[in-house]
Amino acid sequence: YGIFYPLQTFTRTKLLDFTTLPLCVHSHHKKDLQYLETVAKTLTNKVYRITDKQREALHVAAIFTNNFTNHLLGVANDICEIKDVPFDILRPLMQETLAKVQQFDPRDIQTGPAIRGDEKTIKRHLGLLDENPHYQELYKQLSNSIQDMRKSK
Repeated sequence: YGIFYPLQTFTRTKLLDFTTLPLCVHSHHKKDLQYLETVAKTLTNKVYRITDKQREALHVAAIFTNNFTNHLLGVANDICEIKDVPFDILRPLMQETLAKVQQFDPRDIQTGPAIRGDEKTIKRHLGLLDENPHYQELYKQLSNSIQDMRKSK
């Protein structure tokens, strides 16, 4: 027995190209691990042996990468709707952000008022979010996290 873990979000109506998909495999038995690896390599050349603890950490990292990012884009969409701004204006920014993290460490390309320590802009943004205290709190928490990460670097 073992783990055959494709790290990807799935959509019922979209075909997935497995050749680009990372597959993680794990087993406590050498023969089972070799079998899982052989099967995985028929689908992709991106096969990773990981432990149970690594898989748990990878799942948490995937939640930040996919679920939380998607949620934040939903928040951005809500803000655009509330302020009567077309969400489509943000699409090139989203694409460029994702393109940059393919080449660079995300911590090295962080931009914005939090990384600059621009408290004046942060305060103004929080004022724009007065109608939604939940988004205000989220903005504060993320700004603080960005600043904390910069300090620990």
